[in-house]
Amino acid sequence: MAGDPSIIQYPPGFLWGAALRAMARRRFKISIQCEDALKGQIKSGLEVNRVGLYEFTERKAEAQSNIEKLIATMINAQLAKDPKADTLDDWTVPHALYDEKLCPALWPIC
Repeated sequence: MAGDPSIIQYPPGFLWGAALRAMARRRFKISIQCEDALKGQIKSGLEVNRVGLYEFTERKAEAQSNIEKLIATMINAQLAKDPKADTLDDWTVPHALYDEKLCPALWPIC
């Protein structure tokens, strides 16, 4: 149909881009280890939830909102540990997901 949104061909890339934009808005960078952990969690979440391209496209606003919520929680945790920080460390991923109990509600991340 002409009114259908175009299918997002690479959901991990869409989520990674949303994460980078969320970090940039708060003037944060990400360590290589944290980048690896976050990309791994995104990939794993998409696989575990068996997210297809059409489903992802239909729910992309929810996915974007959830990745932004995750990044905000990670940044807040990093700032609580070091108020002068401007780079996310790898410990912030499991902290946000499990210590802050964001999982399992963050579709499709977990």
